[in-house]
Amino acid sequence: MARAMTNGKTADAEDLHAQIAALKSDLSALSNTIADMGTARKDQIKASATDAANHLQAQGKAVMQDAQVAAGQAAEKAQQSVRENPAAAVGIATGLGFVLGFLTARK
Repeated sequence: MARAMTNGKTADAEDLHAQIAALKSDLSALSNTIADMGTARKDQIKASATDAANHLQAQGKAVMQDAQVAAGQAAEKAQQSVRENPAAAVGIATGLGFVLGFLTARK
């Protein structure tokens, strides 16, 4: 196979160098593309996690508000029951005191 000499190198060697340079360029571009895809995916996952956290926080606040309302209503009912039946309230409190005292008494 005959080779043409140019500047002391063969045409095949110059072609090989050009192909290697093209491969390096392609690999660099591929690396950049993969890095960009990774960054975009990271941003997407971060945004999704932030949205989920915000949603859960809002749900937690709503549940807490509902619990506060229910506790307030229960306290109002208890106060109303004590006002309507003070003797029964004193009897219940006394009974609970005896039960708790019995359960916590040292033997």
